[in-house]
Amino acid sequence: MGKTTFLPVNRMLERANLAREESDTAYFFDLLYLGELLIKVLAVELLAALQIDRERHRYAAVSELVRADSIGKWAELLDQLASGPASQHFVPAGRDSQRAITIPFGPDSESWQRKAVDALNAVCICLDANYEDTSGKKVSFRRWAHDFSWLRNRTRGHGAPRGAALSTICPQLAQSLNEIITNAPAFGRSWVHLRRNLSGRYRISPFGNGQENFAHLARESEHSLPDGTYVDLGGPRACELLFTDPDLTDFFLPNGNFRNGKYETLSYISDERRPGDGSPYLLPVEAQPRSETAAQPDMAYVGNLFSNMPPLPEHYVQRAELEHQLTERLCDDRYPVITLQGRGGVGKTSLALEVLHKIAHMDEFFGIVWFSARDIDLLPEGPKVVRPDVLSTDDIAMDFSQLMANSSARKPKESRTYFADCLSGSTNEGPFIFVFDNFETVREQAELYQFVSNSVRLPNKVLITTRTRDFKADYPIEVGGMRRSEYSQLVATIAGRLGISPLIDDDYEESLFRESDGHPYITKVLLGEIAEEGRRVAVKRVIAAKDAMLDALFERSFASLSSAAQRVFLTLCGWRSLVPRLGLEAVLLRPENDRLDVEGAISELEKRSLVEVVSSQGTGDEEFLSVPLAASLFGKKKLVTSPARIAVNSDLKLIQGFGPTTDAAHGLASRIDRLARSAAKQMEAGKDIGQELSVIEYMATGYPKAWLTLAEFQRNQMSDNLTAIRSVNRYLENCPDDQYGWSLLITLYRATDDHLAEMNARLRLAELTEPPFHDLSSAASRLNGLLSRREIVLDADERRHIVRRLRELLEDRHTEGDATDLSRLAWLCMHDDQDTDAADRWVTEGLQRESTNEHCLRLKRRLAGNGAETA
Repeated sequence: MGKTTFLPVNRMLERANLAREESDTAYFFDLLYLGELLIKVLAVELLAALQIDRERHRYAAVSELVRADSIGKWAELLDQLASGPASQHFVPAGRDSQRAITIPFGPDSESWQRKAVDALNAVCICLDANYEDTSGKKVSFRRWAHDFSWLRNRTRGHGAPRGAALSTICPQLAQSLNEIITNAPAFGRSWVHLRRNLSGRYRISPFGNGQENFAHLARESEHSLPDGTYVDLGGPRACELLFTDPDLTDFFLPNGNFRNGKYETLSYISDERRPGDGSPYLLPVEAQPRSETAAQPDMAYVGNLFSNMPPLPEHYVQRAELEHQLTERLCDDRYPVITLQGRGGVGKTSLALEVLHKIAHMDEFFGIVWFSARDIDLLPEGPKVVRPDVLSTDDIAMDFSQLMANSSARKPKESRTYFADCLSGSTNEGPFIFVFDNFETVREQAELYQFVSNSVRLPNKVLITTRTRDFKADYPIEVGGMRRSEYSQLVATIAGRLGISPLIDDDYEESLFRESDGHPYITKVLLGEIAEEGRRVAVKRVIAAKDAMLDALFERSFASLSSAAQRVFLTLCGWRSLVPRLGLEAVLLRPENDRLDVEGAISELEKRSLVEVVSSQGTGDEEFLSVPLAASLFGKKKLVTSPARIAVNSDLKLIQGFGPTTDAAHGLASRIDRLARSAAKQMEAGKDIGQELSVIEYMATGYPKAWLTLAEFQRNQMSDNLTAIRSVNRYLENCPDDQYGWSLLITLYRATDDHLAEMNARLRLAELTEPPFHDLSSAASRLNGLLSRREIVLDADERRHIVRRLRELLEDRHTEGDATDLSRLAWLCMHDDQDTDAADRWVTEGLQRESTNEHCLRLKRRLAGNGAETA
């Protein structure tokens, strides 16, 4: 048997070849292991090609396979997938694998399937002369799977074949396996393991036929495929039962032994076993009722129109502003597609039904058609898995045709055409409101949205409820937590129904509102817990204990995030406080971290309502990020097992330096000061503070005042005036008119004896505004002294510019000065090309103000004697 490009099989062939050198028995059993591997890989490929449908065929098959304790069960499922009801849901690119298994071939066929079946059938007959001979019959590859199961059980399971027999059958068995390896479509496809890095791009580890069709994932960052193994079937298709790692160290497949939510996975290459997580497959397929908000089976009169929408929800609390906005948009003649966007359980569906039932009593529409893709009902006692009504465009079109009793649209293509015609108003029926509830659960969201958005024409309307903002509707309506007054009504209604009103006072209700973020479903769960325990409960403790609720609300949104968005979310969840947006960017983009698109990540989280952005009052450019309590607790649970945990904890140490706060009113300044104080304490303790300083420096690029905080730290804590000067200059580049910045720069230049820079800074400060005359006089005194002592060397132009400009400023305001001030002005005149006339004039005026001023008297004597004396 030769080598193949499919790495797991190639490694098994290497193992089998080594076993052949050992003995026929060892070789035979390794060939059986190879055969088991082939059957399982063929089943995994068909599962990958199987689209999710409302009957949940894929879930049912996976549930059986993780429990399958024999290869016979795999062979049986392979047969069912290829020829049973599930087969109608294969992606087009997977049809060739289906046909390769199901097409029968006659005895004279030269097909690889016929050769594989005949060789294996000969092996079975060699072991048992009474075994059915199929050489003269028409057979498909399904027969091969059946025969192999028998062979495996006859030999490994319940038999002990002799060495002589094995010597005869090994070449035939190897030939049969080789036909499959060489020709089955599955082994000619591209297989890879994908691992997403923080940039959003993927590390691609190919283990079958190269990676050309996946190469774009290494260049583009907008994809959000979960890490794992994939096969190319007209695009990446997840292989949820084939496990490896980015280094392709080993390959594992399910091996049964399903116990306590775990199953065994086996490597046929190394014989190593590992546990697999079976918790997603605990629920029997049969235990999935229809949703509470599933569509009615028929169109019937509701008010003044026809509809199949579910009845009004019980105990609904009015949300007047949102109801008014939605009603206006549905009844106007402007917006064809309207979306209700918000977190799971926030009340989008209830709001839609309340408004639609009111519209049903108007005369605006002919019908309201309801399509539900909901797969989880959020009940007060906890989330429950339900069966969605529709999951694809074909489901929707077929259901609509049946509702409208259109006998001419019985096939998917005809139904789609009819549905498009009704959307566009090209039929006699209408106008309609078409409602798509839980749109994020639909299998091909982009395809369905484009179909609907392109087809619909006014006066028909489309209403979509969704947790995401992945597409732009004509009019999006954001549904968030309840307003405070609405929340009080919700609590009063539920508490009264549960008989716990005496336990809910104003303060406790306020804490419920704050911690739940006004979220209706979370509040219902909390009140239910109070009723069960008969006392008030700690909100955070209750939410943290409701794993199923957290998963139902956030798991789907989290799984669809890019790796960068997941990293940002986990970081924010680790610190229950407002985090400065700029500070978060500074921490995550510091040199020690891999590069990631923080801005894009935050935008992603906003679209899925997983973070809230708050602006500080009066300074709209200063944004802070927070995560609602329930989302935060979900994120903390995810962080426990996240590969990014160590990196996130490192980021959190820096973020915590900003200090805890739930108030954005004080802006960034106080947070940066806190971080600087934290860095100072660490420095005193002898710790490295390079990361803290790099964070402050990054924040300064977006918040220039941070340069001053950094400069003060460098000056006072580090005694590094030169670095402090650079920081102040960076600040003044952004805020050139700030007096404090220039004053600090003057001080720093003086401390470093950079006299020219000091005087330029003094002159700049003097020109900015009308400083106290004393400051101008002090600047003149400083310049006169430096020039007289020759501590500053200037060329003629520099000297003339500095001296003359300062002289002009003093002369313009000379009336504010005393005799000493005027003496300094006179010395400036002396340094200004020896303008003795002007100097004498200012000295004379100074003496008129104070006849005994020693500075004026000394300069007067020198001028009278034409002396060259300096000040």
